[in-house]
Amino acid sequence: MNRPFIPIRGGRARGVTLIELLVGMVVGMLAVLLISQVLLVSEGQKRTTTGGADAQVNGALALYSIQRDVQMAGYGITSSPTVIGCPISARYNGAAPAGFATRLAPLVITPEASRPAGSVGDSIRMLASSKPSYSVPTRVIPPAYAVGNTEFPVRAALGFAQGDLALVATDGAQPCWVFQVTGAPTARALPRVNTAWNAANAPDVAYADGAVLMNLGTLVDNIYEINGNVLQQSVFDVANPAARVVRDLQPDVVNLRAYYGRDTSVPADGVIDVYDQTTPATNADWLRVKTVRVVVVARSSTYEKDMVTPANPQWSVGTLPATAGATTCASGACLTIDVGAGVTGDVPAKHYRYKVFDTVIPLRNMLWSSS
Repeated sequence: MNRPFIPIRGGRARGVTLIELLVGMVVGMLAVLLISQVLLVSEGQKRTTTGGADAQVNGALALYSIQRDVQMAGYGITSSPTVIGCPISARYNGAAPAGFATRLAPLVITPEASRPAGSVGDSIRMLASSKPSYSVPTRVIPPAYAVGNTEFPVRAALGFAQGDLALVATDGAQPCWVFQVTGAPTARALPRVNTAWNAANAPDVAYADGAVLMNLGTLVDNIYEINGNVLQQSVFDVANPAARVVRDLQPDVVNLRAYYGRDTSVPADGVIDVYDQTTPATNADWLRVKTVRVVVVARSSTYEKDMVTPANPQWSVGTLPATAGATTCASGACLTIDVGAGVTGDVPAKHYRYKVFDTVIPLRNMLWSSS
């Protein structure tokens, strides 16, 4: 049976209402805001982690650079222990060269308080001979060197070469003079004629039989210090001693501290009893310095929105050997390292993270020359 065809009226198409559209937009905006916040927090944590890793690397490399150099301090100059500490005299173009080393010492620490105003941290200066193959001292033999002589009579000239700097000394108290070897040394004499390093009557004292002559080569005289939150090394240049060559080693290094390690036992037993910054005054005092303790503080490269370092970091130094200036802390004894965060109020230094690195460096040339 066929049913009659009944036409169906088309229904009205219904779209999205304004309210539904607004609700969708709000939900979408909330989702975008939430995702943005998650990304911002994640990116901030990433920058913090990366900045901390940078501080870790910079501090470790800075300490390694210092350690590698300092452990060679005294090479070629400590084989005659009795002359260590002598006051150095030198002339370049007739005048004392500015900034030249004043003491024949393997290592000299200048505390921050003794450095020019505005300086940050201590400075470390190390001396050594540059001769890689032969730097054993020789001795003056008769006839003794007299003021104005053009050569030094020596027991042997092995290892000396034309252009080398040499140092002559009697003991640790009397002046020791730097001069330059000119011409080819002979078996029993070192020529010393007038050049930039050889004034007409310098050395101005006589050196008798038994005085020690050291071969410095071009002289290794390196200074480590902080300048503008950068660890720098300044290097002596024999051709232009008044203008040292400055090299940037590591960025974001904000402090450097160093301490002499001394054996104060009587008689000396080779064991470090104290760490301090007192510059030795006599030959006997210099011979008691066996190590140096160094701390480097590195800063993260990322400036944090919040204050993440409310106070200056502390360096745990332990209780034995005693360290001058240390105070009692949770780990035994500590030294506070000033990075600028130890003041009241919100200062930029409090918005960085810091890593403290320290090591003890044996002055092996001092140890090997011990009697």
